[in-house]
Amino acid sequence: MKKGIIGVAGEYFVAAELSQMGIVATLTLKNTPSIDILATNLDNGKFVNIQVKTMSLGNNAGWRLSKKDEEPSSILNYYYVLVNLKGIGLIPEYYIIPQNKLAKLIYDDHRLWLAGGANRKDTTMRMFDPYRRLVQKEFGEPYKNNWDILGLI
Repeated sequence: MKKGIIGVAGEYFVAAELSQMGIVATLTLKNTPSIDILATNLDNGKFVNIQVKTMSLGNNAGWRLSKKDEEPSSILNYYYVLVNLKGIGLIPEYYIIPQNKLAKLIYDDHRLWLAGGANRKDTTMRMFDPYRRLVQKEFGEPYKNNWDILGLI
């Protein structure tokens, strides 16, 4: 499946999950920086801004992020929803993480990786891999499939 289609699929899965909870979820235009979905609970006025990152089918190496994902943000109520598409007919797995907490994790983790060997060179790639990295698994457990983190209901 093509990369762009994978990303859109993840956005639609997130919007569908939110819609099932009675949340209005609107996908933004593709040129909107940082935010893929605006979600609002019309009953209580709570809202969140969501960046969706989707792991492609067959990828068992976590989510590839970039240097910009480790930078703290001033966007209010800003979350990343990391989507693991398990395959056709299977329910995806989600990690719903406040942006600034994920940014700190990948910032710190990248610094540890750089310090781990004299031949390591800095790159713009960052990773969130709760499947192969124990620290990231422990960090991610409270956020796994935990939609309550958004505080919308």
